[in-house]
Amino acid sequence: MAKVLIIGAGVAGASAALALDSAGWDVVVVDKARRPGGRCATRRLAPDRHSPWFDYGAQYFTARDAAFRARVERDRAAGVLAHWSPAVCTAEHGVGGWQLKRSPDERERLIGPEGLNHWVRYVFEQADIDVRCGQPVRRLSRTSQGWRADLGEHGQFSADAVVLTVPAVQARRLLGEHAGALPALAEAERMLLPCHSLVLAAPALPECEAIFVKDGPLSWCADNSHKAGQTRTGARLWTLHAGPEFSAAHLEDTPESIATTLTREFAAITGTTTRQMRLVRTHRWRYARPGPAAEPLADRCQAALDERIVLAGDWLAGGRVEGAWLSGAAAAARLA
Repeated sequence: MAKVLIIGAGVAGASAALALDSAGWDVVVVDKARRPGGRCATRRLAPDRHSPWFDYGAQYFTARDAAFRARVERDRAAGVLAHWSPAVCTAEHGVGGWQLKRSPDERERLIGPEGLNHWVRYVFEQADIDVRCGQPVRRLSRTSQGWRADLGEHGQFSADAVVLTVPAVQARRLLGEHAGALPALAEAERMLLPCHSLVLAAPALPECEAIFVKDGPLSWCADNSHKAGQTRTGARLWTLHAGPEFSAAHLEDTPESIATTLTREFAAITGTTTRQMRLVRTHRWRYARPGPAAEPLADRCQAALDERIVLAGDWLAGGRVEGAWLSGAAAAARLA
């Protein structure tokens, strides 16, 4: 049985693992993080399973592709995905300051009832995929037998083929001299843009559970408590995402500085005060959104089949969770 190593346990990695496992490959997935999920990142306020949770990476996703929709409907039936219908607002600067307006939006939004991270973990667990978290790959090398991954204190791992679902910069570093076989890595630094993420305990807003911000440092705000169905509490867990320009310009700023700026901006937008808010979490996503060089590929992935390496990720398929899933499936198809 041919063995494949998938690097990255996010959505693209889950999709590739599922398809290759079904095709008869011996699949092993490794990730440097403590748990699967990638940018579908969820935490709870406390270790207690009933503690309030929040998504601080991807907030929701849409599903248009027929094959992906079939998977989504199956997981909705299993209770690991659900629809989210927030009261959506837009915020933009007006003559008298910020204007927050209701914006009717009938888009279908899918979330995890316990966070999107739990959905990704469910995909791996249901297929009984061998996922090894907390095991960063330090280097990949080509051998006469295939590929060897240096996992540091976790030893070495040999495989016939490799699927890389990590950001382009990391993929290029791991591949070293072999990166030249994959043209998508030539401009790796411009493939993905950063995003500063902030989670605040802040007041509920009347008729507003999600905000698209048109100007300034912020781009998105979401009431996670509403997503979790916890609508009777006055204090809500709000996730704030900074825009790409602000995030890139302030990439190396301290978490404290970023938190101060974004909290003040959120207070100004919502007409509340920073005294009503409490910082819960900050996170810097160095590689979050497709950048200026990330042109969607017709194949949704890129392969060097003579070397048995394939790149996958949302940045190769137009972005978004759906793009990541389709890219992983396409990578598996190229190998299988």
